[in-house]
Parts: sequence; structure tokens; C-alpha cells
Amino acid sequence: MTSSIQRQRVVFYVIAVLAAAWLWMLSFRIGFHPPEWVAILVLMWLPGLVSIIFRLAFKEGFSDVGWRIGNGRYWLWAYLCPLVLAALSFCLADLFHKAVLAADLSRQSMVYAGFLKVPWLFPNSSTFSLLCQRFLSVAVIGIASGFIFAFGEELGWRGYLLPRLIQSGWPFPIVLSGLVWGIWHGPLFVLTGYAHGAVTLSLLMFAILTILFGVFISWLRLASGSVFVAVTAHTSFNAFVQNFFGESFSADKAWFWIGDYGVFTLIPYGLLTAWLYRSGRVHAASSPYVVGFHGARSVSKA
Repeated sequence: MTSSIQRQRVVFYVIAVLAAAWLWMLSFRIGFHPPEWVAILVLMWLPGLVSIIFRLAFKEGFSDVGWRIGNGRYWLWAYLCPLVLAALSFCLADLFHKAVLAADLSRQSMVYAGFLKVPWLFPNSSTFSLLCQRFLSVAVIGIASGFIFAFGEELGWRGYLLPRLIQSGWPFPIVLSGLVWGIWHGPLFVLTGYAHGAVTLSLLMFAILTILFGVFISWLRLASGSVFVAVTAHTSFNAFVQNFFGESFSADKAWFWIGDYGVFTLIPYGLLTAWLYRSGRVHAASSPYVVGFHGARSVSKA
């Protein structure tokens, strides 16, 4: 197979995934109303399902998905780094007086993780106890259920798209995969209230997030050889940024300051991305994958 054919397939895959997301979200406008968790689960599995269709249709096989377990240190990176950066984000937000404890904390559920909505074990506890209860439940229940959701996306983004962008010689493949990931979320911003009334700005900020966070996940996927590690990082971000910190704290224009693509979320990931590139970790992780269909290619623009 020539690299030009592989490039064409990459383009077709991206078009198919984007079209599938828009069709799925538009179906809600014509009267289709599945449970919220079903709507999210199907949406998040579209990249993976489309990749399976492409693999079967073009007889590509499944050997390059990244079925390895991977070294334990990458699992620790995947699980702990989003948690640490989320804590740093909210420390910065608190320093600049942009985050306060949610006033209705005790009236919330302990954790809402996909199809699971778990009430407080001890609802009349102190604020500190409530936060501990939520943290522990998110760290276990949120991660376990979130893994099922995130696996669908990572099967497509880092299990299918990323390796093909690298091998077929696309410029800046890691950045490009993150950008596609962000654009794919477009229907959420245009067709729902996810943009908080600022569609263009939200789309831009979210694209910056997916590019920066995408560098981290891509590095983990390439360095570990494991799509499961990539899923863990994705799950950890959703669990701690959204389900723990996002639910436990509030702010004026919270989406802009402390949301999952807020200013104080972007800053630590920008620093992490710079470190991954300057330390040579991205280059080192990408090199073994840059063996195109007619020999090795340069990875200087990975």
C-alpha cells in the first residue's frame, strides 16, 4: 500500500467520523431521545466503531491498535498526571479568586459517572468529609465506568488515526490528531448548551485543550505501545477534572476559568506539552512508529 492511499484513507476516516457525530447529534433534533448516558456512550464510541469498519472493509487487521499492557510507569503517568494538573489548575484559580466551593455540594450526588448516579454515603458529614467521599468514589467508580466510555474514542483516535497519520507522513501528526479530536466535538457546542452561549470561543478553547492534552495522550500511547494506557489518561481527565473538581467548585463564568477547557486548565497542559517536546520524549516515542510504506521517515515535525 502506498502512502498516498493511506493518506486518502485517513481523510475518509476523518470525514466519516465527523459525519457520524453530526448525524447522531442531529437525530435528537428530530425526536429521538435516548437516555443521556446512551447518547454520550454512542457518541464516544463512534471513532472506535468507524475505525473497526475501516479495518474490516480494507482488511487492515487489528494488530496495530496497541494491545500491549505497557510498562507500569506509563499507567501511573496516565492516572496521576491529570489528577495532579487538575489540582494545580484549581490552586491557580483559587489564587486568582476564580474558584469557590460549590454552595450546593451537599445537595449534589456523590458521583455521577455515566449510567451510575451514586448518592452520598454520609450526606450529613462535614464539607471535608463530603469532598473525601467524592474523591474516593470518583477515583474508583468514576474511573471504572469512565473507562468504558473513553475506550471507544481512544480506539479510534490513538488506536487508529494517530499511527496512520505518522506512518503516512502527515506533517505534525500528533498536533493534527488532537485538532481532529477537538473539531469532532463540534456538534456538542453547536447543538447543545455545552458552549455556554459562546460557541466560537468555546470551540477555539476546546481545540487548544485537545491539542495540548492530545500530545500527552499520544506520547503515552506511543511510548507504552498500549491503547489501554491512553484510555486511562482520557478517563482520568474526565473523572477528576469534570466529576470531582468541576462538580465540587464553582465560579463566575466557570466554563471559561475552571471548566474542562477553561483558562486555568489550559495553562498546566501547555507547560506539560512544552516539557514533553523540549525533553525529546515525543520524538523518542514517535521514532519507532515512523516506518512508512517505503522506508523510514523523518519525525522532526511530530
